[in-house]
Amino acid sequence: MLNTDETVKINTMPTLFPVQISYSDSQPDMVVIQSSLMTYLIECVLLEQWLAKNRIEVTTTFDYLAAQGLPQAVDSLSNAYQSFFVQDNPLLVLQISSDSRLLLPVESAYTAPWRLHKSCVPLLYRLNNAISACLQPVETVETLLDILLSAMDHSALSATGIVKLKESLQASLVAKTQSAHADISTTVYSQPHWYQTLIAAEQWASLMDRPFHPLAKGKLGFTAAEYQHYMAEFNQPIALVWVAVAKSHIMAADQVEDINRQNPAVYLLDKVQQQRLAEEMQGHKLIDTHVAIPVHPWQITQVIYPSSNNSCDNDASNHDADSYAKDLADGTVVKLVFNAPITYASASMRSMLLSADTPYSIKLPIGVYALNSKRYLPALKLINGEKNQAILMQARQIDNGLSATLRLWDERLWWGYMSPTNLQDKSATNPCFYQEKPTHLCAMLRILPTDLCDDQVRLLPMASLGMLVSKDGISHHIFDEIIQAESPMTQTAHIKREAIDCFKNLCEVFLGTMLRCLRLGLAPEMHGQNIVMVMKNHRFTSLLLRDHDSVRIYLPWLARHQIADPEYLSPPNFKNRLYRETPQALIFYLQSLGILVNIRAIIEALSAHYKISEAVLWREAKDSIDRALTDIDFDADQCELIREQLLTTQYYPHKTLLLPVIERGDDPHGSMPAGESVTTNPFFRVKNIEENLRVDSVRKHNERKING
Repeated sequence: MLNTDETVKINTMPTLFPVQISYSDSQPDMVVIQSSLMTYLIECVLLEQWLAKNRIEVTTTFDYLAAQGLPQAVDSLSNAYQSFFVQDNPLLVLQISSDSRLLLPVESAYTAPWRLHKSCVPLLYRLNNAISACLQPVETVETLLDILLSAMDHSALSATGIVKLKESLQASLVAKTQSAHADISTTVYSQPHWYQTLIAAEQWASLMDRPFHPLAKGKLGFTAAEYQHYMAEFNQPIALVWVAVAKSHIMAADQVEDINRQNPAVYLLDKVQQQRLAEEMQGHKLIDTHVAIPVHPWQITQVIYPSSNNSCDNDASNHDADSYAKDLADGTVVKLVFNAPITYASASMRSMLLSADTPYSIKLPIGVYALNSKRYLPALKLINGEKNQAILMQARQIDNGLSATLRLWDERLWWGYMSPTNLQDKSATNPCFYQEKPTHLCAMLRILPTDLCDDQVRLLPMASLGMLVSKDGISHHIFDEIIQAESPMTQTAHIKREAIDCFKNLCEVFLGTMLRCLRLGLAPEMHGQNIVMVMKNHRFTSLLLRDHDSVRIYLPWLARHQIADPEYLSPPNFKNRLYRETPQALIFYLQSLGILVNIRAIIEALSAHYKISEAVLWREAKDSIDRALTDIDFDADQCELIREQLLTTQYYPHKTLLLPVIERGDDPHGSMPAGESVTTNPFFRVKNIEENLRVDSVRKHNERKING
């Protein structure tokens, strides 16, 4: 751990990471919450080009204050602003209207040209106000959004989409406020059992949710009480509820050969629980005709078996075509009086973990909106997930490196509601695949490799490593425990070296494995919730993938290794987006999710916590890519292209987040809305910073020589 003096010093600095409340009657630090949301909103606005370039002026504090005659106005601002403006710092000026400007105190960044300075929020500059009142700090993210939207051309925007964006942002603000009350465990790595470490790490991952996304924490559909019960950071026990579904209405995975022996109860329940469930089924005379399916408790009351006063007025449960009322009435679906096992939510909210030494966990649909999309579970995606798991298993056989570092959750057992007339139809023309009702009653089993269910192993979602948890004025990072376990030395310099070495080890495993996948023509889902790092003996040894339905492929590179086209299911006359048309489009997923989100989050957390230069950590990531490109047996054309795309090009493609929300409007799609823009390549940025420093050093040396 850091020494006391260093710890105090760190925690007097502004932070974008959550600050937890120790006492129930305390109030969350709204300045921290608002500042983080405003920071990420501004980042999105700049990268998504909400305003035309000619309406954004890049200047400096000295130049702008002098040109506008504003030095006197700064005197009325807080010390943080006065400290910023007293130096010649960069300043962005956004033209909002003819008589107002938004001033953004910024600093240089690595994954974007600029980022909001941590100690300052934007300033609204009203040109016609008196000098003493012309500069006003924007204190809330809602106000900031209104100001930015007022500067846009509304004729090109969806009014419904704007409402949805505001609603989602407000939900995220409320959620962050609630999550500040979560009693996050700071003991993660050193939990007694492997499954306890995973559950604790999921708490950390959930606390931030998807990094840098201002809407990430909002869950539209939960009440305040439901949010605090069902989100992972609150670590609440969640008993699954069960329904019996007629076998005539169950579609199952191809791996389910005998549904009487291969059903959720067999895997999730102990022998006593299985007996109790069987007795409940027998009491309804369903033992031979139905299959018991677990349901998330929120889902049963709001979607499957809604009460008349449920809170989801616009949910599928209120539309006749998507209602289970008829199935419940005629006995196709029967609600059972049975609540087990006790589970704990993962960061994704719908993957339920058992606090037990078992390889099994379950993924369930839950009809709330997260990131402006419903969290349901379509059979079409599950079938495509089976196809992708086959590709991943083949990749492990082809590449010896992947056989060691790429581990897979087995996701080939699932069961879902389906109309009897379409039960045997697993083709893309099955109309039920494009209806919402079946997506709300489904379950997918996840099975861990048995060698990872071991107390010598630690499973850490990458999202948990891009997090700091602040409690009682002390900042915590999971690396603290890893470093302490490896070496009890407490000197700050030693701890920094160990943190850098731990990050280097992580990059070698993560980036090396992803590059091996690219070589074969595939890109797994790379955001931090879906990639779980495996540790043995305090070292990262491999990574564990889940949610295989999101793997993307590039067929020409697959063909080089005799990996066949998986023939994904997709709507008629629609090209499935799992197919990428160019190698650049495949590499995009490593650039955007893998590096700009996942690796960036970890770098910024480590930099803030251990006071390590971000440039040092970006160089470590770059060196890992360099080594992998040398060590992996790429074809020459692949190596050249990947090196250019990852390391030498000036710009990276950027996944846009907020404008697509406005564009989508009311469409209840099952995946988060996203588009593309461009941003800076952090590795190009680091290289140029180093070159500029060398040039500056030579210039200063020459000046000293000239001056004698």
